[in-house]
Amino acid sequence: MDNVSGADDQQFLVHFIMGTYFGPDINGCKPHKSALQRRAENLPQYNANDLAGSSIRTTLLESVYYYILRKAEQSLVLKQPLLLQYINGGTLPNSSAATYPKFDDLFPCKLHTIRSQFTIDNIVFINNPEIYYIKPHDIERFKRLTGLGDFLVDRESAMLHIFDDESALYNVKVQETSSNVDLQYVKYFPCGNTYLDVGGNEESNSPCNVGHSSIVVSESEEGVDQGMIFLPSCPSREEWNNLAANIKCGFALTGSAARGHLGPVLGLMDIGESEDSYLFRVSLPGVKRDERDFRCEVESDGTVMIKGVTVSGERVVKKYAQVFEMQTQNLCPPGHFSISFKLPGPVDPLQFHGTFATDGILEGIALKPTY
Repeated sequence: MDNVSGADDQQFLVHFIMGTYFGPDINGCKPHKSALQRRAENLPQYNANDLAGSSIRTTLLESVYYYILRKAEQSLVLKQPLLLQYINGGTLPNSSAATYPKFDDLFPCKLHTIRSQFTIDNIVFINNPEIYYIKPHDIERFKRLTGLGDFLVDRESAMLHIFDDESALYNVKVQETSSNVDLQYVKYFPCGNTYLDVGGNEESNSPCNVGHSSIVVSESEEGVDQGMIFLPSCPSREEWNNLAANIKCGFALTGSAARGHLGPVLGLMDIGESEDSYLFRVSLPGVKRDERDFRCEVESDGTVMIKGVTVSGERVVKKYAQVFEMQTQNLCPPGHFSISFKLPGPVDPLQFHGTFATDGILEGIALKPTY
């Protein structure tokens, strides 16, 4: 790494991370050796017959990169379009080929093909790489820039790391709301029912929104179909929880959850646009993340097609040698499903990258075509 020790920190890091934490998947080579380790040991160039025929998703490379740099200054972290440009063999701005070999130099594209399913052939992730061959000043530079004390990376945390192109990466934190609930009345609408918006005559299937000033109630022999309960003052958290607890199978929402969409959440989405790409996020709770059952494809006209299998909403659930008869079944029922929608404009299908994280959110970024 002598040839990169005095160069730009940002480009040093991406080359160092990709070359140290990833290596070719060679038959019979255990433990796996990273691309830079093989280069330092002057090992002969492998060929297609030496490779195991495996593949990994390119999003794994992105997740590992952003996980390792989770403590680094934002100015040192490549934005996602630049990182994808690097992984796809492009040259980073203001870089010198003599100083920074491209990704193709570490992993020759003829042996490590990037395919339309956003996978790359014959590359493995090495979470505890050998570092004996790395110069001490490069080791210290890496630790100083990343804020890490050693090179061991937790495999699961790195592979499932969630990143956001707007800030390159983020840590998800759940914060409690204030001690008092910020709603002064309670209201409910049965999921899927059509109701009349207060103050208007048009019917709507949208969720209830904070701010109604009247009570909407229709009664039947079985009970009240729709309604709101006004409270004289803002309830304490204990009063709020007691109110929900007194209703069989009831639940209470506060804070951001109360301001969101109430009702079926499978397929809810947000779509954003930047100068050169589109971003979408789709809610997929209870959907299997197995690659054999889940697919997300993007067409050139901006059409997005998602297909998968839900595993929630069963009438009977078997867990830990016990059988549970479900008292409510509000989640999406089990089975195959598809979701399709269209982005605001055309895209390049080969420049689409998606991440389906453990929080049940599918996030995709599709670059606009360059004419």
